[in-house]
Amino acid sequence: MPREIGLNTLAYMQKAADNKVEQKEILKEIKEMGFPFVEVRREYILSGKTEMKEIAQQAADLNLKVFYSVPAELFTAGALNAQLGSYFEEAALLNAVQLKLTLGEFQGLTSVLAEKLRELLTNFSVHLTVENDQSIGKGSPDVLMAFIAEARKASLDIGLTFDTGNFVYIDIDPFVAANAMNEAVTYIHIKNVGYAAEGIVLSGLETGLVDMRRLLSCFPDSVPASIEYPCGGGEEATETMRADRNKLRSW
Repeated sequence: MPREIGLNTLAYMQKAADNKVEQKEILKEIKEMGFPFVEVRREYILSGKTEMKEIAQQAADLNLKVFYSVPAELFTAGALNAQLGSYFEEAALLNAVQLKLTLGEFQGLTSVLAEKLRELLTNFSVHLTVENDQSIGKGSPDVLMAFIAEARKASLDIGLTFDTGNFVYIDIDPFVAANAMNEAVTYIHIKNVGYAAEGIVLSGLETGLVDMRRLLSCFPDSVPASIEYPCGGGEEATETMRADRNKLRSW
């Protein structure tokens, strides 16, 4: 069975002149392009909880699953992010099946921290996943897998989001990272990057440094993935999203 390919709304970043996406306005188009799920970005939500409820309703009407991406860290100075409960509540408003954050300043999983996490995971029917960011201290395979080991010891069902491009920023071979993290990865962000005069920049699916087809083959087809790179503006964006989705499903 082909890998389930969704769309992170960052793909629409260049479609509007001000880079702001009214996410509730693009759900129908996303569904019509054949994507079974959309990853809603918290930073693109313009009208707070009202908009979240509208997104949830429209997605339900379209039979479109919702994932929720929050640009925040799970841990701050070793403690759980004080806003974590709010993020779970927002995920519930969106009727999201998944909540994604980055790890942050993890300093060990005490019994108190584990119980707080367990309470949230029990009270909200949303899967928590942690993504590798663009720093060695918070996003390297060793750091992330150490966290997963402690989460499993505490019987916490938490997965990893594997961002295919972020490892390039910290000079780690994505294939080495895939080998180290494979069995804990529950979601993939498809993002390719290349070198430019200004440094590392986002690129198209097959125009960057990473052999994306070979990298995705490192993970079981049961692990869902989403397109998470700008796909251009206007009609070009829609055409690119649809073409790249079809290509990814054929690999």
